[in-house]
Amino acid sequence: MSEEPPQGGNQGQAEKVHVKRVSNYITGKQLGRGTFGDVRLATHMITGERVAMKILEKEKIKCEDDFRRVVREIQVLKLLKNPNIVKLLEVIDTPRHIYLVTDFVDNGELFAYVVQNKRLKEDQACKFFRQIVNGVHYCHLRKVCHRDLKLENILLDSQLNVKIIDFGLSNVLAKDYKLKTACGSPSYASPEMLSQKKYDGPMVDVWACGVILFAMICGYLPFDDDDLQKLYKKIISGIFKIPSFVSPQAQDLIMKILVTDPSKRIPLLEIMKHPWFLEACADPIPKFQEIDPPTVIDFKIVYTMVQTLQDWDAVKIVKALSTNRHNQMTATYYLLSEKRQTENPDKIWKYDEQAHYAKALGFNLQEDGTVIFEPGQMDNEDKKEPVAEAPSCFNDNQGQSEYTKTDNFDDKAELEKKRIEKERILEEANKQKKQVEEKQEKNEE
Repeated sequence: MSEEPPQGGNQGQAEKVHVKRVSNYITGKQLGRGTFGDVRLATHMITGERVAMKILEKEKIKCEDDFRRVVREIQVLKLLKNPNIVKLLEVIDTPRHIYLVTDFVDNGELFAYVVQNKRLKEDQACKFFRQIVNGVHYCHLRKVCHRDLKLENILLDSQLNVKIIDFGLSNVLAKDYKLKTACGSPSYASPEMLSQKKYDGPMVDVWACGVILFAMICGYLPFDDDDLQKLYKKIISGIFKIPSFVSPQAQDLIMKILVTDPSKRIPLLEIMKHPWFLEACADPIPKFQEIDPPTVIDFKIVYTMVQTLQDWDAVKIVKALSTNRHNQMTATYYLLSEKRQTENPDKIWKYDEQAHYAKALGFNLQEDGTVIFEPGQMDNEDKKEPVAEAPSCFNDNQGQSEYTKTDNFDDKAELEKKRIEKERILEEANKQKKQVEEKQEKNEE
């Protein structure tokens, strides 16, 4: 695993930053480059917060498969709400581009962190691995397979917490959990993916997690070769050597993950019970989130938004938040929410305070955070909200501007979310039914 210069940077030269306005954002330096365009740092002009903006150039999306891949990435990101997965804030669709706006994760790639430290101590590797497993398990519960897990697609925030990014190769699993497209980074690909046959989606993610774990603890990849054919042979053979400085428990877990037969590979639920996973780090184990918690709105933020940006309507903001929209109003809300959380990490949601602001905005707020809409409030005809005027210090018309319209992908994403949740409930019900029947058969015997 060798160190490489940051993508888009020129060693010894100052990077020329192309400044451009997109809706409520000013774009800045390049953070990375993808198949369909750049990823750039951007500033949200209303809040002053930094975000990451993935810029998809429509002229590069040439075939139907590419279009499906882009739509799938957007739909998947809208399904996921987990502390260890990057948060989608807004989707902006223009005549020439699609912009995906996400949290800016400021401590860079896990890859760079491992290179900088040569290798990680096992307690820190365990902390990161727990969070990676937390995010991946959350995806699998929602029938989402990432398929491109690697050190470069895991970012670290200011508190050195994991954020999984880049769902461009992800897919929503069918009932049999089988997929057939070989994709991702060669060094992290599982043997069954290289066999050109249908493979179990979640198990290829488990394999990639094993490669990541090995790389964090050892400082290099278990399978590596400049010649792709030789690399594939190494992966398919499954032969690798673990250094002697790795603890017996960590060796045991790695050996149980990097098993070439996916039917014998340890699944995520068993990884979570492994002694190394439970004991190697003193930090609390992340709470695994099986069901998304209900949306609890901070009405103080909504009140601030409508007082500051008088073109925006409180009902539309609350409706957008309640229905999992990803537009300029919800992006502004989430950025303000994160800003306040950073400034006041101990501040909690208090009903009395929230009810005061909710009442001022015309809402009936219950103690559990449920919003009771007045008759007709939710029936207002949706109109495109006007682009808010940013504070004057940002509204300097620097760079180029481009016509924008709000997100067009919300309804499809919401339908997909409901479909996946329905399948998950049916699957759980069938599982429970089978367990009851097996118990009855044993009793009869």
